[in-house]
Amino acid sequence: MNIKIESTSKKSAIGEDIFLRSTQSSRLLFRPELVVNERDPKACVRGNFIYQKKKLSGDWEDYKTLNLSSLRDGEWIKLKIKSAELHLLISKLEEYYQIYDKYGIISGKSEFIITDSNKAQVIEHIIKEPSLTEFLFQSGGLDLITDFFNWLSDLDDAELVLEKMKELELKSLVKIDSLLGLTRIQKAIDLWEVNHLNSDEEFWQGFFKENTWLISQAFSYPMVIIDDKAYLGGKSIFNKGGHIIDFLFQNKISSNLVLVEIKTPTTSLLSGEYRDGIYSVSKDLSGAIGQILCYQDSLEKEYHSLLAKSAIEGLVFNPKCLLIIGNLIYEDFNKAETQSFELFRNDLKSVDIITYDELFEKVKLMSELIQKTDLEPVIEPL
Repeated sequence: MNIKIESTSKKSAIGEDIFLRSTQSSRLLFRPELVVNERDPKACVRGNFIYQKKKLSGDWEDYKTLNLSSLRDGEWIKLKIKSAELHLLISKLEEYYQIYDKYGIISGKSEFIITDSNKAQVIEHIIKEPSLTEFLFQSGGLDLITDFFNWLSDLDDAELVLEKMKELELKSLVKIDSLLGLTRIQKAIDLWEVNHLNSDEEFWQGFFKENTWLISQAFSYPMVIIDDKAYLGGKSIFNKGGHIIDFLFQNKISSNLVLVEIKTPTTSLLSGEYRDGIYSVSKDLSGAIGQILCYQDSLEKEYHSLLAKSAIEGLVFNPKCLLIIGNLIYEDFNKAETQSFELFRNDLKSVDIITYDELFEKVKLMSELIQKTDLEPVIEPL
């Protein structure tokens, strides 16, 4: 992870914006600043909360500023920071405190890269002394193993690598396979932690395309990916329109198709309070449900012609729909809001709704299970 800082004077430097809240048209950020505080050296970070709106050109501009000293008697301002946003802000600011504590104010532009500085030495020691592998994992050097296998995959003589791998015992192969799987899982979790406020739908489309196994975790039955951006029919005689689903999955056993639509983790789940203690779902959520149900209807009506033109041997029996949307932790619902949301989604028959934090919590539990599982084979080979 990189942090860029630029000095503004001998006693101050500006850092990178910390994006706390983001939608398609607005966002809230905190702009940190390092300062030399002679009275209290530890109090070395200050900054401003900035609310921005997107212009028609696509550029962001700061919203109108308000001078708090101009407030009249009885007037007040309230800025609510959700728990996930506050945690992100504190975590990011801690990095700035550490940078100042070690380097102070550096003149000009500086970039700080959080990485291991002794990778080459560690690899060399591992080659000479295999027993250091345990130390490597305990010290957080799992990336080295990933880099090593990436290097192996790029070798021209792949057959030689396979021959050498055959020399390993079955127990060693089981451990390697489990560790590689754990690496992939942890990489996905780390990316989620960094991008849980990312409102770019194309980013998440690309992420799930590279990690379709994540979507499979939302189902209770075995699933395989058929295609992304799959066409489900719906074009008019003028060749206009058409329904494109984000992902098309298939039950590996029954062959029934499953539709998957994704939105972003910042998509709102509820709107305002409809009646006392009763909240209505947001326009984005209801619209997403209507969208995927329309796709389902199109697939049911046209699947004979669609499958006849493709190599898919699938079936359509009231195909299930999955919608990945929102973030419950980010929403920070109260009891009444949680009740309204749960009653709504649990009453849906054709569409399953899972939030991003729920999906990645399942992934975290999977990671914990793998780490706790005894990797030794139950039955030794004869």
